[in-house]
Amino acid sequence: MPTPSTDRQVVVRVLAEVELLVDGATQSLSQLERGLLARAALSASVSAESLTPWLWGERPPASAHNRVQALVSGLRRKLAPLGVSLIDTHGSSYRLDPSVTTDFALWTALVDDARAHRRNDPAASLPSYQAALASFRHAPLVGLASTDAVEAEREHFEQLRLTVVEERNAVALALGEVQSLPVELAPLVAAHPYRETLVSQLMLALAATGQQEQALRVYRDVYTRLDDELGVPPSAQLQEAHRQVLAGEAPSAGPVLVRDAQPEARPDALTAPPGPEPVAPGSSLGAPPAAMPVPRTLPRRPATFLGRERELGLLMQAGRDAEHEAVVVSVTGLTGVGKSALAVLAGQRLRDAFPGGTLYLDAATDRGQSTPDTVLGAFLRLMGVSPDAVPDQPDARAGLFRSLIDDRRVLIVLDNVLNDPGASSAHIGDLLPASPGSMAIVTSRLPLADLGDCRRISLRSLDQPDATALLESLVGRDRVVEDPEATTSLVELTGSLPLALRLVGARLAQRPDLAIRSMVDRLREVNGGVVDLDPAGALQSSLEAVWSRIPKDARDAAALLAHLPTHNFSSWVPGSLLGDPARGERAMDGLIEASFVEPVLRDRRQAQYRLHDLVRRATGTHRPVGAGERSAGLARLGETLLALAAEQQGHIPLQFLPPPPSPEASSPQVTDAQGTPSAAQRTRATTFFETESEMIRALARAVAPTRPGLAWRLLAVSANAHHYSVDQSDWMAAAKEVAAHLDGPGDDLQLGAAVLTLCEAWHLQDSTSQSRTALALADQARRSLTLLGASRYAAAASVVVASAAISMGLRAQSEEALARASDLLVRSPDAVLAGWVGIIQGTIHNDYDEMVDAEREFTRVRDVLATTPSLLAYALATLELSRACWRQGQLGSANILINEALKLCEDIGDEHMYSYGLDARAEVSIELGNGEMALDEATRSFQRAVAAKDAFLTARVRRTRAGALVVLGRLEEAEAELRASVEECTALNRPLSVAAALHELSVVLDLRGNPAAASEALRQERAARASAHLAARENFEAAFGRGRTVARGSRPV
Repeated sequence: MPTPSTDRQVVVRVLAEVELLVDGATQSLSQLERGLLARAALSASVSAESLTPWLWGERPPASAHNRVQALVSGLRRKLAPLGVSLIDTHGSSYRLDPSVTTDFALWTALVDDARAHRRNDPAASLPSYQAALASFRHAPLVGLASTDAVEAEREHFEQLRLTVVEERNAVALALGEVQSLPVELAPLVAAHPYRETLVSQLMLALAATGQQEQALRVYRDVYTRLDDELGVPPSAQLQEAHRQVLAGEAPSAGPVLVRDAQPEARPDALTAPPGPEPVAPGSSLGAPPAAMPVPRTLPRRPATFLGRERELGLLMQAGRDAEHEAVVVSVTGLTGVGKSALAVLAGQRLRDAFPGGTLYLDAATDRGQSTPDTVLGAFLRLMGVSPDAVPDQPDARAGLFRSLIDDRRVLIVLDNVLNDPGASSAHIGDLLPASPGSMAIVTSRLPLADLGDCRRISLRSLDQPDATALLESLVGRDRVVEDPEATTSLVELTGSLPLALRLVGARLAQRPDLAIRSMVDRLREVNGGVVDLDPAGALQSSLEAVWSRIPKDARDAAALLAHLPTHNFSSWVPGSLLGDPARGERAMDGLIEASFVEPVLRDRRQAQYRLHDLVRRATGTHRPVGAGERSAGLARLGETLLALAAEQQGHIPLQFLPPPPSPEASSPQVTDAQGTPSAAQRTRATTFFETESEMIRALARAVAPTRPGLAWRLLAVSANAHHYSVDQSDWMAAAKEVAAHLDGPGDDLQLGAAVLTLCEAWHLQDSTSQSRTALALADQARRSLTLLGASRYAAAASVVVASAAISMGLRAQSEEALARASDLLVRSPDAVLAGWVGIIQGTIHNDYDEMVDAEREFTRVRDVLATTPSLLAYALATLELSRACWRQGQLGSANILINEALKLCEDIGDEHMYSYGLDARAEVSIELGNGEMALDEATRSFQRAVAAKDAFLTARVRRTRAGALVVLGRLEEAEAELRASVEECTALNRPLSVAAALHELSVVLDLRGNPAAASEALRQERAARASAHLAARENFEAAFGRGRTVARGSRPV
């Protein structure tokens, strides 16, 4: 790590957007990191306790103190590669490193310098005042969470800045340097009409520049305002300014002073932004002329606004960019998603960045009456144009409007605009800025064509935490905490829409006796859901307005999507439901533009979409779907999904069950994959099944009553992909539900029932080690599949029988099943199944200490599997071959094989087999006497097995851990591991594994000086060996006792 260097220039800015710069380069920071740095920049030191309300407000996390420490550590790690020391710790407090510079420190230094010169040398103070104000031209602390503490600090900053402005104005008036003061003061007075010092300074500046009448008008206006609104007379300061204007005693304009002079910079000072250029009297560059009013027509900001930090940040950035270009931002989203609230809040926060005013139009309030020319007329009057001077022609109005805002910084907010010819969106371009300096925010439910090249923000529903917080603010924390499950359900039923949440929250607030769960039940009972709680009909009418404007394909697709058995769907689904991919693409475009669907992004899965819950409910009214149409749509979807799965199933790493046969010539035929798939093919196939597995299971359940043949094939084609997935248990549950519809006559139904029985047996044996049940089910499936002529499926069933039998120590039955499988594969060759037959045969040789035969069989199997897509079977054969090698003392070969298998598991992303590989590596480490490494590898394998709920591997790895502990001399811990292994293997009916664990337990007990207990373990071992038909003691010791070296003092035992 580089040593912190004082050569780097580290700057923290807080007087605009909070930023950290290292040598001029902005560093990426989270919102919490920005908040921490800002607080440190404003104080000599700051404690973790004071940071808590600053960062989190009234809702701090339970571990706020630890979170603060983590933030500090994270910042240090982030800047360590740059050699930067940023934050020092002093006891329980933090402070910025002395080498760090802040713009707040520069501001303070410039103000102090100005004040030091003001009394004795006013002319010398003016450049410092100008430089201070130039460094503080924007809203401070931008980008931080709006906690009460932050908002208070922002208000404090605003008062500090205004005080300095007033001090600067007083100096300028005293020196007669007043040429630009009217232009600068007009927007400030408009924003702060009751700040009488600013008003009096504006009056004097106007009079000093020959505008006495305008100065007197300002006085009359403030006099009337104070009298009407506050009932008080003007202050003595205002009255004195009025007297000076009337008496002609206002300061006269003197020589122009140099405005951009700066005090000599200190070596460690932050470079200030350049000051404003001198402005000629009457110019409107950067601010409106004094004679022009500054409209501020935005409505009140939302009382409660949660989430939307990313979108709000984009709007703030757009406001900054507007200084150099005309910016238009389009905000679209479903009804009630919070478009207006976002636009208004952004407008309020951007207020100071647009001194020329903020213009607001809510097109929803007078729909059908507000046209661009009437809106232009209203805007022109707000900007000071006399009603008589407003042109009659729309083009002339648009031209005058563009001229007025050409040299002003104006923010225009057009809310709830419809993309409807003849409504307020027609020729909306006339209302948009064309010159740098101004900005427009346009909200609409659908994208607007007239906006052209603009920045676009699509609002989605709130995420679960923000939606819950909004509900909590409406009904109280106690009611939300009382029933978190009901709260989650309520949020889901409202679609996480802010408007819908406010509707249900208002109803709950009116009924303190009504539990949240009761509201959930009510919403589920009524057809309209939350729409029925909207007395004004805003949600319903808005949905109807958008519904009527989207294409017919989109409406048809939405109606069918509402009847899907799962919420998430891929972009190809609408085309399948409609029976036309081209129509499906058009439908997706329309649904996305209308915000009827929202993207669903998850790790290791393709992007999918979700139909909004309110839209789902509304389709029943606007576009009903009959049972026949729904059934036909789901059948088409199932056939398409089966075809897509058939293309991918042969490329996944685990291959065992053969692909299902086609029931008829016209149906998609699932074929075997040839050769080893490429990495790209494996990735596509794995991603496909990760993405579509939920749809496969849900659709199989949905079509089973009417299309049972399609249902069982959907499950069969995905069985290999589901085998080690987290969704395996739900796949098995779906298989049971589908099997209930396969009890009728007909070979295909019987075939499906037998295949699903085989799948269940494979799952019970391979994943949960329920060997006895697995053997019975697999043998039942084998008999049915043999009678039906499904030779490859029958061979697979025989492999499961063999695996279950050898697990229970039934060698003869296992080898008999393998012989049957081999005979079946002669008639119906299948290289993958032949490889599995060899793996079970090699395992038998390994278990019974026939090591030469085991090595030869696993070597042969690897050759068979090398050219097949079953990479996991190849990896398993490689691991078993490694075990055969180390048990023959070939530790070098064993290590090479284990590394090959682990590398293959990493490449294909298989966690399950990788855990077995770690166990094998730990066994070799024990043979090499490396107890520490063996214990680490075995522990990692054990933790993975527990997480995967792999009962057999958990019990097996306990033996390996015990071996490592013995090497390390930790005999008591080794005994505990072996006793646990005996108990778990007994529960799994694994007599060979039980005997092996008891054998090692007897050795450990003997080493601990407990011969009686060791003898009892040996007696139990003999019983286990007898049940596994491995009665010869010497054979068992050769199989399970060889090579396991343990340390007893300095003598190997």
